[in-house]
Amino acid sequence: MALKSLKILALLGFSLEKEGSLDEKIILNFKVPNNLGLAAGLDKNGDYIDSLSSLGFGFLEIGTVTPKPQPGNLKPRLFRIKSEKALINKMGFNNKGVDHLVSNLKKSKTTTPIGISIGKNFDTPNELAYKDYIFCLDRT
Repeated sequence: MALKSLKILALLGFSLEKEGSLDEKIILNFKVPNNLGLAAGLDKNGDYIDSLSSLGFGFLEIGTVTPKPQPGNLKPRLFRIKSEKALINKMGFNNKGVDHLVSNLKKSKTTTPIGISIGKNFDTPNELAYKDYIFCLDRT
């Protein structure tokens, strides 16, 4: 609900982005407006690229995306073990596949630098995982 609301606000012109920020940084040879980025996992499919960019992040990482869509692990996928003060994440790379993400990237209007986290499908044997990574790299 929060991401859909943010998308509506961005469409209405809401933005915290600064043009020509004095906080520009060079990270891994990329010029970014600031050094606060969004890690992969929140926008697995690139459905909210422009909306998240409007919050003023210096860069976004989207994904993790796999060659084929996959539903992820059985629920619960995110839970606490209070006695250990632990949070367990077993999402299983739930996503709509690399082609869906690439389609969203092409529609995006942002100038915010974007990184893409890629992974293998759950049914790809480990010895063939490299093929999934190459497939995603070629698509993006």
